[in-house]
Amino acid sequence: MRERRPNLVDGEWRWSFARRQIIHDLFRPEEVYIDRWRFDTPLGSVFLHRIALPDAGRDPHTHPFSWSWSLILKGGYTEHRGADGSDVRTYRAGRVNRFDVDTIHRIDRLTCDRPVWTLFVAGKPHGRGWGFVVDGEYQDHQRYLAEHKVPAR
Repeated sequence: MRERRPNLVDGEWRWSFARRQIIHDLFRPEEVYIDRWRFDTPLGSVFLHRIALPDAGRDPHTHPFSWSWSLILKGGYTEHRGADGSDVRTYRAGRVNRFDVDTIHRIDRLTCDRPVWTLFVAGKPHGRGWGFVVDGEYQDHQRYLAEHKVPAR
């Protein structure tokens, strides 16, 4: 019998096809933050995102991948990069947003307050996982969510 290998990100199957994940807002749990369709392969993951809300109220976050890029398909957003948020960038349809292992960012606002559709492609995880930067210090997403009393889903 073949050994089951874990998924690239969250410990499930390595291959998946169009798995839908609805992620609710941290501070307004009745509202959808991101609606995601996820495709996993042994080489990396591809996500179709419908970003419905900005990261308002959240600390900037990191991604768990060694590299990733996001092609904006429809809509746009303004993000703040770096722990202090001083690097402000705006992305519109047709632009690519690139992230590396050290990228810290927060989406500040959605263009015209409308959902943004992106195609997000990611390489293998770098091992540290998702996280937030609080007062200049990295904090694992599980600790962050527990400290903000966000219910587990």
